[in-house]
Amino acid sequence: MGRGSFIIYRCTYPALGLTVVLSVILLSCFFALAQPLQSQYSQTQIQGSAIAGPLDYVSDDYYRVTGGPDLQVALDQSRVYQGAVTSLFLSVQNNGRVTSFKVDQEPSANRPEELLAAQRELQLENQRSVAQGVSIRLRAANLSAFNIRREVAYAGALQSGQVSPRLEFPIEIYENTKPGNYQFYAVANYTYQQDVSVVPYSDRPQNPDIYYLYASAGEVLPLTVSVDRESDVDIKALNATPSKLDIGSKNNILTVFIENQGSDTAKDLVARLRPEAGIYVDMDESPIPILRPGEAARLIYKVDVSKDAVGSKPYQFTLLFDYSDSYRKNLQDSDNVYVDIEPSLTARYWWAAAIGAAIIALAAIFIIRRRRSAAGR
Repeated sequence: MGRGSFIIYRCTYPALGLTVVLSVILLSCFFALAQPLQSQYSQTQIQGSAIAGPLDYVSDDYYRVTGGPDLQVALDQSRVYQGAVTSLFLSVQNNGRVTSFKVDQEPSANRPEELLAAQRELQLENQRSVAQGVSIRLRAANLSAFNIRREVAYAGALQSGQVSPRLEFPIEIYENTKPGNYQFYAVANYTYQQDVSVVPYSDRPQNPDIYYLYASAGEVLPLTVSVDRESDVDIKALNATPSKLDIGSKNNILTVFIENQGSDTAKDLVARLRPEAGIYVDMDESPIPILRPGEAARLIYKVDVSKDAVGSKPYQFTLLFDYSDSYRKNLQDSDNVYVDIEPSLTARYWWAAAIGAAIIALAAIFIIRRRRSAAGR
């Protein structure tokens, strides 16, 4: 990817230094993204080229370190379908580390400002493994099969061991793309701290001059995306009975009706029920050998409702379908049904029970008083 960009920066006042460092990083990212992608995709890592002795003029460089960022990418979902307009999501992890320290110059034991400067430099050198201003450009090896609608996403700064949020790349898979595996490349560009030097002064030992050397670097990371023929099976959940369940109830028989609204036959269909928290499924599989186009089926599950479930709201029940069609096995799909969770009968009609108890108590008191009156005569 050509020679890396290097920037030497002197910082006397830390607050101003932070502003300038951030500006330097943003400029470095801009120029890195402007570089053309090389055609040699087989290269998996590109290191910034070192400039010989750029800090040699600074006599108080106490340490030299080796190492740096090491980025890896992973796809959340690597399977897409012919003719689909979807998104690829990938995350970036920085596995970089500082591999070695070398002492260039020992601080003088009788000079406190040198001891403080050496300690400060040692702390700053640990930032070498941080990847700053990380950008990812997604490229497809076969441009005639895909249209990547947004090629670049930004992961920001990644500490060693840190994983970025998911980065989204909207993509269209053309209708005539043949099923199979396709090669993609995630081109990562970033800057990192190549070196740092702290120059002490006896009149201000707590405020030394700090020199930073930044390098731009990049990595080309291969990814594999599988294109499948979209199944013509289309299973939909129609409804569920009963439509309401009581809080705290157990051994409820829940019946879900499904229909194959597609144009192909589903074989060896297994439907697993996954409810929201607060609902427990005792029996969660309902196998169906064949479900032809237009056919409906009844699925039966046994469920319990927790006493801590929230009443007067619909709960989502997700049906996970595993099946085969006329072309492939191990296909998956899902759909949802909703069931209302209500307070139990006792909870709903407590006031009626209270009124009944009060009536019985009053009647008992009335009878007792009448008996006492009759005995007094």
